Amino acid sequence: MMTAENNQIPGWKYYNHAAIPTTAPHENPDLTPLKDGRIWHIEGKKPLLVRYTTDWDCGYDTGWWYLIRETPFDINTLSSNSRKHIKEAFRKVRVEKINPKEYVDALYECYHQAYLRYKQADNENSYESFKNRCEKSEFWGMEFWAGFAQDSGKLVGYLMLGLHEDWVEIYTSKFHPDYLKLRVSDALYAFVLDYYLNNQKKKYVSSGSRSINHVTNTQEYKEQHFGYRKCYCHLHVLYRPFYKLVFKVLFLLRGIISALGSRFTLAHRIVAVLKMEEIARKSCRRDS
Repeated sequence: MMTAENNQIPGWKYYNHAAIPTTAPHENPDLTPLKDGRIWHIEGKKPLLVRYTTDWDCGYDTGWWYLIRETPFDINTLSSNSRKHIKEAFRKVRVEKINPKEYVDALYECYHQAYLRYKQADNENSYESFKNRCEKSEFWGMEFWAGFAQDSGKLVGYLMLGLHEDWVEIYTSKFHPDYLKLRVSDALYAFVLDYYLNNQKKKYVSSGSRSINHVTNTQEYKEQHFGYRKCYCHLHVLYRPFYKLVFKVLFLLRGIISALGSRFTLAHRIVAVLKMEEIARKSCRRDS
């Protein structure tokens, strides 16, 4: 009998109905499991699709990117406006690395309140799921950095980061909407860039890939104020054999489905997949 344990595939994991690589963004994944079909039984699950990227930092716009900062962080190289905001933030906010198990309730309050501001987001974690992630953060190689209001000591924002051998990824950033005037985001982002790029000498800090599921201006904000850049690569999306034809038909109807996306959760999720499919197709046409 096959179990999830013996269906583990090195370099890959099952996440949100998809198989995705666990390799670094700058490394091409091992595609052997796709060629021999093992990927469709990863961890004893049945992923609907496989998503991965290749050709890291190819040098031209492919429609898909990771947002990274790779040079040492020096506040004096930023614009005068950015420097002013960061200095103001540090007068109002104290930044600390925390043990998330000791701050579960405060972290979840911040997470939930921030999530309520997102448009068309449909993947909010429950309290129990959030608590489980906090309790297992050390096992999963994650660190939490929190911003506390100087006057009240209240936790008003946090970053959850994944630590890797030579790079760092910001998995989650959440800021309590009632305390945005404190500019907690400026304090946290500046602090972790200085810590990981200057002190820990990491190759780069990644803010993740292009956002599809909900619309924010976070990436533009980091580009303008913290010197991040778009690192373009090629997106690939492959479907489970049975669903390949289904998504071909859905792609032809994407205009209608997109119109329904704001009203129905399932339609919104399908729209996200079809947007990735559109990006992947355009990227392939450019290279053909």
